[in-house]
Amino acid sequence: MTIGKGILLFLAFVLLGAFLCLWGMKKSETQAHDLTQNLMHNCANRIIKYLKKHDTITLKDAATLIDGVTAGQFWSKKKLKVQDPKKLAKQVIDFLIEHHYIEPTKKGSYRLKKSKK
Repeated sequence: MTIGKGILLFLAFVLLGAFLCLWGMKKSETQAHDLTQNLMHNCANRIIKYLKKHDTITLKDAATLIDGVTAGQFWSKKKLKVQDPKKLAKQVIDFLIEHHYIEPTKKGSYRLKKSKK
C-alpha cells in the first residue's frame, strides 16, 4: 500500500467516525422527545384497541388501562413508563379527540368516532 492510499484510508475512517459521533449526539438530543411521543402513541393504541371491543371508555377506565405502559427505543437502554396515569389519560384522550379518533358522549365517556361513508 502506498502512502497516498494510506492517507486516504485514514481520512475516510476519520470522516466516518465524525459522522457517527454527530449522528449519536443528534439521537441523544432528541431522545426525551421521541420517548414521550412513543409513550403517547402506545397509550393511544391501547385505548383504541379497547374501544374496538367495547362501546365506550371513561377517563377513569383509560387511566387504569394505560397504567404501567412503557416506551423505549431499540438502540437505547432508557425507557419511559407511565407514572401518573390520571394525568396522562387526560392528555391521551385530548390527543385522540384532536386527531379525530374518538369523540365524547353525553354521559361523560368517549367512543370511537364513526366514519362517514
